[in-house]
Amino acid sequence: MFKITAKQVFLLLIFYIPNTIFSMSILVIMNGVVSGRQVVNTSDPGLIFFAIVVVSFLMNVYFHKKIILFANHLIYENELRIMERFQSISLQQLEQIGSPRIYGAVEDMRMLVFLPGLVTTGISIFFTLLICVVYFFWVSIPSMIFVVLLIAVMISVFLMVNRKVARSAHQLRKENDAYFKLLEDFIKGFKEFKLSLVRRTNFNEKFFFPNRASVRDTESFVSGYLTFINLVSQYGFYLVIGCVIFVLPYLKMLNRQEVSAFVIILLFLRGPINSLMSMQTFFTKAVTANKRINKFMEELEALSATVPSLGAMEGHGQVKSLSFKNISYKYDTVEGGDRYALQHLNFSLEGGEVVFIIGGNGSGKSTFINILTGIYTPASGKIFLNGREVQNTSQYYRNHISAIYSDHHLFSENYENYSLVGNDIYKQLLAVMELDSVVDDTLDAAARRRFSKGQAKRMALIFAMLEDRQVLVLDEWAADQDPHFRKFFYEQLVPRFREKGKTVIAVTHDDAYFKHADRVIRFEYGNIVNEAIVS
Repeated sequence: MFKITAKQVFLLLIFYIPNTIFSMSILVIMNGVVSGRQVVNTSDPGLIFFAIVVVSFLMNVYFHKKIILFANHLIYENELRIMERFQSISLQQLEQIGSPRIYGAVEDMRMLVFLPGLVTTGISIFFTLLICVVYFFWVSIPSMIFVVLLIAVMISVFLMVNRKVARSAHQLRKENDAYFKLLEDFIKGFKEFKLSLVRRTNFNEKFFFPNRASVRDTESFVSGYLTFINLVSQYGFYLVIGCVIFVLPYLKMLNRQEVSAFVIILLFLRGPINSLMSMQTFFTKAVTANKRINKFMEELEALSATVPSLGAMEGHGQVKSLSFKNISYKYDTVEGGDRYALQHLNFSLEGGEVVFIIGGNGSGKSTFINILTGIYTPASGKIFLNGREVQNTSQYYRNHISAIYSDHHLFSENYENYSLVGNDIYKQLLAVMELDSVVDDTLDAAARRRFSKGQAKRMALIFAMLEDRQVLVLDEWAADQDPHFRKFFYEQLVPRFREKGKTVIAVTHDDAYFKHADRVIRFEYGNIVNEAIVS
């Protein structure tokens, strides 16, 4: 979020006050030389003129370097702040925000890089206008009033148009949020779109084409208004000069010498005024982006989750028991009501157990897995780890668990504390998972390549084993394995986990391998309806 502190205002004044004096001195010297008057008590005013220009130039170079650093540091700080907030919220809250909104916020953030420069340019133009008004006042008060009124009319037109442009810019951002959502649907549902011509046609004609047409029309509207205001600026400037050259002398308000002074000042003003008009597009978009970022950050700040302390993130211990008492979880429905995915669930396990979970779609298995791994917070009920109640599924609790979800993600970089290069355990696990012929164990990046679904899940299991945590949660892990490796998993890996004292909770439908579990639990309608102990 863009905010100017009192210290920054003070630094701006330190720069602009002397720079204003330099600019006014340049004006006075130029006008004095043109009109034949001595305004500098020296025989060589040119030397003074060039000295002032050089000093003013160096000050501007230094100042604008600082502005660039400030702008990029502003982006840096806000990107860190947003990421910190993202890491502190729950999965439910992240799902409610949605990825299109997040992508939109990132795009808005990049627009903020222009805002500090635009603000300081605006301040510079203000001081330049102030200098010229003072100089107009010195030359001729009536003429000064006349010219200032003309400029005020031009600025008023600019402000009126700018309000309309700001509303349109906000509408553009909403349309682009919808555009990101449509792109996400298209990319993630590419196979489904390929299957159905009707689906593709409706996607194009009812959603994508109207969205892009709306953006096209709004962009054309905004560009048309901006072109209009630029033309008003350009021809309005000609109008003002024409009034100074023809009207004011005719009204006996200016003599020829004063006309020269006014024209020089107006020519001096043309650059700042053109800059003001040309930067309005960026300014409008940057201000709109800043408002949206402020609103987005307020929403993130309002979320109740807190960032775990470093102490809470340290280590993990043995898992002797894990219990769930009267756990309930509900989803908000579109109609505004609640739909319970779990209701008054009770479940417990001992350290070192192997438990298989079965059940149909919508039975509550995935919701339970998310609660078990601490990703979802129950609406009611309590969780106990080694007999002690877990508060808000803390980071300490999650540190005991490794999980491979049904929609697992292999990271593009190694975010762990261990290195894969020269790691003997990693090399052994690649051989166990029959990936040693696919992955080069001497390159960390080799583990980040594109894999088949089965290979990707085996890589994910390798990473989970390298974490060496006490509880291993697998959601439909074996579903994407070929018959050979599925058998290897149940008959070789699961017993190996048991021997090492690992607690394994696996969602599965492979009833032929249920004998390798200690218990098989069936979910239906958000609760456990059957529990079989395997002898």
